[in-house]
Amino acid sequence: MRVVITAPERRMAAVAVPPGLVYQSYSSSQGAEEAVGQSSERGRTLVKNGMKVRLAEGGVALVVTTQLARDGDVARILGVAGYDVMVIDREHNQIPEDAVNALVMAALECGITPLIRLPDSAHGPIGQALSAGALGVVIPRVESVEIARAIVHAATFPPAGRRPVPPVFPHFRRRPISQGDATAALTAETSVVGIIETRRAMEAIDEIAAVPGLDVLFLGASDLMADLGRPGRKDDPALWESAAAVVAACRRHGKTPGIGGLPDDSQLQRAQAMGMRYLSAGHDAALLQSAASTRVRLLRGGE
Repeated sequence: MRVVITAPERRMAAVAVPPGLVYQSYSSSQGAEEAVGQSSERGRTLVKNGMKVRLAEGGVALVVTTQLARDGDVARILGVAGYDVMVIDREHNQIPEDAVNALVMAALECGITPLIRLPDSAHGPIGQALSAGALGVVIPRVESVEIARAIVHAATFPPAGRRPVPPVFPHFRRRPISQGDATAALTAETSVVGIIETRRAMEAIDEIAAVPGLDVLFLGASDLMADLGRPGRKDDPALWESAAAVVAACRRHGKTPGIGGLPDDSQLQRAQAMGMRYLSAGHDAALLQSAASTRVRLLRGGE
């Protein structure tokens, strides 16, 4: 994506903007100096969800989850590494609000899409996460059409839903923007990810996939196998039959299938080959552990 800013003498300067960044464009009658201070009513201000762009182009969104991270530099490192999505995990960890805000803002700046994973489907935390700057939410235990509809309702601005309209929108890096422009842009750029991780959810998978506004059906391999009484068995045929059912339901209803909880690269490759396009492909603790262990083994001669 490129933005053209027209200088007073009509020379053209092109500024490259990463997918997650805010950009503003101005008409050719405005000088660059004048444009800097203009409000969104005199230009066009948007924020782009890079994950949605990747998926719309037919690609695979690579997802990394953070639990240890507290500093925005972690988001920048993961963005440079090439991940499309950073999920801030507040289901399995108590990340302080100030750390969440730092991670979200850094993610927006460097072009990696920030999503927040919440402990449940309660409306209040969904609205709070989206108001804090997240471009989407990841909700566990989506087991029924009613739950799926409720989370979409909570993530949608009025009058169609009950997402709160905040006094400021951090998604736009504090630049002035009207509420109408902001809500229109964020309506288009917000992602709702529902985690399918129980037998009950699999029994209703086609009905859940048909719910409008649910973007991704994410198969949680670890929790699903635990619910089936087979914890940790990631090569079990039941898991891969469930994965195939999720992919098929998503294809029927125009949704994106995803999967997580697969420890081996070969399993991730198998999932991708069968049509999974939202792949949980890293965890900050696991990535750090793996890199540190590999380096130590190398320098100690394979001890």
